[in-house]
Amino acid sequence: MKKCPYCGKEYSDDATNCAIDNELLLDNPPKTQAASKKHEPHLTFPDYKWSARDAWKCLGMILILTFVAVFILAIILIALHIPHSTFQSNASVYFFTNIFAYTAYLLPVIYFGRTKTFATFLNGFGLDCKISKYVWFGIIMALIIRFHGHFYGWGKFPNDIISFENTIGSERYLFLVPLLLFGPFIEEVVNRGFLYKAFRGSYSLEFSMALIVALTIITHWPQCNHSPSTTFSLSALTIVQCYLREKSGSLWDCILCHFVFNASLLFIAAPLW
Repeated sequence: MKKCPYCGKEYSDDATNCAIDNELLLDNPPKTQAASKKHEPHLTFPDYKWSARDAWKCLGMILILTFVAVFILAIILIALHIPHSTFQSNASVYFFTNIFAYTAYLLPVIYFGRTKTFATFLNGFGLDCKISKYVWFGIIMALIIRFHGHFYGWGKFPNDIISFENTIGSERYLFLVPLLLFGPFIEEVVNRGFLYKAFRGSYSLEFSMALIVALTIITHWPQCNHSPSTTFSLSALTIVQCYLREKSGSLWDCILCHFVFNASLLFIAAPLW
């Protein structure tokens, strides 16, 4: 009998990989040997290979932390007598709220990625590689998708763009930091850097892409709920970004693609200012 070192499921001797985690199966060690290894430390990246199980656990933790973050923010609002509308009208409050939210989004990925050092974190998430030749494909597709979506019923502009338009002074630029920096970097580290690669450790290319598309629609539901064109545009962009992650070892391709897609919205909204 062989046993998966991750989930513990047993297989016959002729099996090679776990059907759940795609881990290489190991022969069951003698009980005395197994007992001696009981307290050995867990493997870390790159010896530890990500699987769909890691992705699902990470998503569950993100969901829990999201509820906790919303609960904490609600308590702060009540304690300080701050109306909810302040989030969209006060640039500083909006900025620090986004820092809090994106931190809760990123921490589970760092934990489940099992990257023991900063160097292995950069390596595992594709941040230690230079921008590849595929980045131009991503940038061009991002612009095509953005302008196609705009001319075919994208819907209303996001709240951060509206708040930027309605705010006077240099403080207004704090509304753009999540759109241009936090979103492209942190969302790519989470979605393409870890979750997509973890799903690909167990699932096919098509199914892994479909899962990330579904996640994108859920996390951008306020926009997608407004128009089918928005859903189509974000889904198409997600597929392009997953393709970049599949073809290139550099996550920077995905980050730049995401940045161009978000930044292009400023040019579309500029006439309104």
